[in-house]
Amino acid sequence: MSTVKGQLISSQRFLDEAKVADKASRFKRFIVSVYPIVIRGVQYTILMDGHHNYAAAKLAGVEPDYRPITKKVLRIIGGMSEREREAFFINNVTV
Repeated sequence: MSTVKGQLISSQRFLDEAKVADKASRFKRFIVSVYPIVIRGVQYTILMDGHHNYAAAKLAGVEPDYRPITKKVLRIIGGMSEREREAFFINNVTV
């Protein structure tokens, strides 16, 4: 997955700035897991995992390597109705 569809959103409320700075200084590639979803008719991409990697990529001035969520998580989310998925993610629609 090379691009993000719609606005990228996250439920992460705390980032360890020391961890972000360390990753930014040591790594060149930053992998993050994302999930595209339409909520109330608006396209978003949820940052599911790799919040520190995402922040480190931004600090380093590089684009993160966006990857789809794991098959296990996809199977769980895929087992939900569209309405259940929307309700599950609706609290994350904050910037």
